[in-house]
Amino acid sequence: MFEKKARPKIHPPRKFLDRAFEAIAVFAMIAGIVLVIQAWGTLPQTIPTHFDAAGNADGFGSKGMIWLMPTIIVILVPSMLILRCFPWLSNTPIKITDENAEYQYGLIFRMLSVLACVVALLFLVLVTDTISIAGGGTSLLGAWFMPAFIVPIVGTLIWYFVSAIRGR
Repeated sequence: MFEKKARPKIHPPRKFLDRAFEAIAVFAMIAGIVLVIQAWGTLPQTIPTHFDAAGNADGFGSKGMIWLMPTIIVILVPSMLILRCFPWLSNTPIKITDENAEYQYGLIFRMLSVLACVVALLFLVLVTDTISIAGGGTSLLGAWFMPAFIVPIVGTLIWYFVSAIRGR
Protein backbone atom coordinates (compact mmCIF):
# COMPACT_ATOMS: atom_id res chain seq x y z
CA MET A 1 0.00 0.00 0.00
CA PHE A 2 2.47 2.67 1.19
CA GLU A 3 6.03 2.29 0.13
CA LYS A 4 8.44 3.56 2.74
CA LYS A 5 12.06 3.76 1.78
CA ALA A 6 14.47 3.27 4.65
CA ARG A 7 16.25 6.45 5.64
CA PRO A 8 20.02 6.57 5.70
CA LYS A 9 21.31 5.56 9.11
CA ILE A 10 24.26 7.85 9.69
CA HIS A 11 25.38 9.61 12.81
CA PRO A 12 26.08 13.31 12.42
CA PRO A 13 29.33 14.53 13.96
CA ARG A 14 28.96 15.85 17.51
CA LYS A 15 30.01 19.46 17.70
CA PHE A 16 31.28 21.42 20.68
CA LEU A 17 27.97 23.25 21.09
CA ASP A 18 26.05 19.97 21.23
CA ARG A 19 28.39 18.68 23.93
CA ALA A 20 28.00 21.95 25.87
CA PHE A 21 24.19 21.75 25.78
CA GLU A 22 24.36 18.10 26.84
CA ALA A 23 26.69 18.91 29.75
CA ILE A 24 24.45 21.74 30.95
CA ALA A 25 21.36 19.49 30.74
CA VAL A 26 23.01 16.67 32.70
CA PHE A 27 24.42 19.11 35.27
CA ALA A 28 21.01 20.77 35.78
CA MET A 29 19.33 17.36 36.12
CA ILE A 30 21.83 16.19 38.75
CA ALA A 31 21.78 19.56 40.56
CA GLY A 32 17.98 19.36 40.87
CA ILE A 33 18.19 15.89 42.43
CA VAL A 34 20.94 16.99 44.82
CA LEU A 35 18.90 20.06 45.85
CA VAL A 36 15.88 17.90 46.67
CA ILE A 37 18.01 15.45 48.69
CA GLN A 38 19.66 18.29 50.62
CA ALA A 39 16.39 20.09 51.33
CA TRP A 40 14.31 17.01 52.14
CA GLY A 41 14.87 17.11 55.90
CA THR A 42 13.93 20.78 56.19
CA LEU A 43 10.85 20.79 53.95
CA PRO A 44 7.47 21.30 55.65
CA GLN A 45 4.71 18.73 55.15
CA THR A 46 2.95 21.05 52.65
CA ILE A 47 4.85 22.56 49.73
CA PRO A 48 3.92 24.57 46.61
CA THR A 49 3.16 22.30 43.67
CA HIS A 50 1.96 24.75 41.02
CA PHE A 51 2.80 28.30 39.98
CA ASP A 52 0.78 30.79 37.95
CA ALA A 53 2.18 32.68 34.96
CA ALA A 54 3.57 35.40 37.25
CA GLY A 55 5.45 32.84 39.36
CA ASN A 56 3.13 32.89 42.38
CA ALA A 57 2.41 29.58 44.10
CA ASP A 58 -1.25 28.72 43.54
CA GLY A 59 -1.32 25.01 44.31
CA PHE A 60 -0.04 23.05 47.29
CA GLY A 61 0.52 19.38 48.07
CA SER A 62 2.41 16.99 50.30
CA LYS A 63 6.15 17.08 50.80
CA GLY A 64 6.61 13.96 48.66
CA MET A 65 5.40 15.86 45.60
CA ILE A 66 8.85 17.48 45.38
CA TRP A 67 10.09 14.19 43.87
CA LEU A 68 7.76 14.54 40.89
CA MET A 69 9.96 17.13 39.18
CA PRO A 70 13.24 15.17 39.44
CA THR A 71 11.42 12.02 38.34
CA ILE A 72 10.04 13.72 35.24
CA ILE A 73 13.40 15.26 34.35
CA VAL A 74 15.25 11.95 34.85
CA ILE A 75 12.93 10.50 32.21
CA LEU A 76 12.81 13.46 29.79
CA VAL A 77 16.45 14.56 29.56
CA PRO A 78 18.04 11.12 29.00
CA SER A 79 15.24 10.26 26.54
CA MET A 80 15.98 13.37 24.46
CA LEU A 81 19.73 12.79 24.65
CA ILE A 82 19.38 9.14 23.62
CA LEU A 83 16.90 9.92 20.83
CA ARG A 84 19.53 12.21 19.29
CA CYS A 85 21.55 9.08 18.47
CA PHE A 86 18.77 7.80 16.21
CA PRO A 87 17.74 10.85 14.13
CA TRP A 88 16.36 8.66 11.33
CA LEU A 89 13.46 7.79 13.67
CA SER A 90 12.31 11.42 13.79
CA ASN A 91 9.47 12.88 11.77
CA THR A 92 10.79 15.65 9.58
CA PRO A 93 9.14 18.36 7.48
CA ILE A 94 11.15 17.30 4.43
CA LYS A 95 12.22 14.08 2.77
CA ILE A 96 15.54 12.73 4.02
CA THR A 97 17.85 11.61 1.23
CA ASP A 98 21.43 10.35 1.10
CA GLU A 99 22.50 13.84 0.03
CA ASN A 100 20.86 15.81 2.86
CA ALA A 101 20.89 13.22 5.67
CA GLU A 102 24.01 14.44 7.46
CA TYR A 103 22.81 18.05 7.48
CA GLN A 104 19.23 17.21 8.48
CA TYR A 105 20.31 14.76 11.17
CA GLY A 106 22.72 17.38 12.51
CA LEU A 107 19.78 19.79 12.89
CA ILE A 108 17.73 17.17 14.74
CA PHE A 109 20.70 16.42 17.00
CA ARG A 110 21.17 20.12 17.80
CA MET A 111 17.45 20.71 18.36
CA LEU A 112 17.19 17.85 20.86
CA SER A 113 20.38 19.01 22.61
CA VAL A 114 19.01 22.53 23.08
CA LEU A 115 15.57 21.32 24.18
CA ALA A 116 17.08 18.92 26.74
CA CYS A 117 19.14 21.80 28.12
CA VAL A 118 16.19 24.23 28.33
CA VAL A 119 13.87 21.65 29.92
CA ALA A 120 16.50 20.64 32.50
CA LEU A 121 17.12 24.28 33.42
CA LEU A 122 13.37 24.91 33.66
CA PHE A 123 12.96 22.07 36.14
CA LEU A 124 16.03 23.18 38.12
CA VAL A 125 14.52 26.66 38.48
CA LEU A 126 11.16 25.19 39.53
CA VAL A 127 12.76 22.89 42.12
CA THR A 128 14.80 25.78 43.51
CA ASP A 129 11.73 28.01 43.72
CA THR A 130 9.61 25.29 45.32
CA ILE A 131 12.25 24.72 48.00
CA SER A 132 12.65 28.47 48.56
CA ILE A 133 8.92 29.08 49.04
CA ALA A 134 8.45 25.94 51.13
CA GLY A 135 11.22 27.15 53.44
CA GLY A 136 9.46 30.47 53.99
CA GLY A 137 11.45 32.40 51.38
CA THR A 138 10.13 34.42 48.50
CA SER A 139 9.60 33.28 44.96
CA LEU A 140 12.49 33.65 42.57
CA LEU A 141 10.06 33.59 39.69
CA GLY A 142 8.24 36.55 38.28
CA ALA A 143 6.63 37.76 35.10
CA TRP A 144 9.90 36.95 33.28
CA PHE A 145 9.60 33.23 33.99
CA MET A 146 7.16 32.14 31.29
CA PRO A 147 8.74 34.14 28.45
CA ALA A 148 12.23 33.11 29.58
CA PHE A 149 11.40 29.46 28.92
CA ILE A 150 8.77 29.66 26.18
CA VAL A 151 10.93 31.84 23.91
CA PRO A 152 13.89 29.41 23.83
CA ILE A 153 11.63 26.40 23.26
CA VAL A 154 9.56 28.00 20.49
CA GLY A 155 12.66 29.73 19.10
CA THR A 156 14.47 26.38 18.86
CA LEU A 157 11.55 24.82 17.02
CA ILE A 158 11.29 27.74 14.60
CA TRP A 159 15.07 27.63 14.02
CA TYR A 160 14.84 23.90 13.28
CA PHE A 161 11.96 24.18 10.79
CA VAL A 162 13.48 27.15 8.95
CA SER A 163 16.91 25.47 8.79
CA ALA A 164 15.46 22.13 7.72
CA ILE A 165 13.43 23.67 4.90
CA ARG A 166 16.36 25.81 3.72
CA GLY A 167 18.68 22.80 3.75
CA ARG A 168 16.55 20.58 1.56
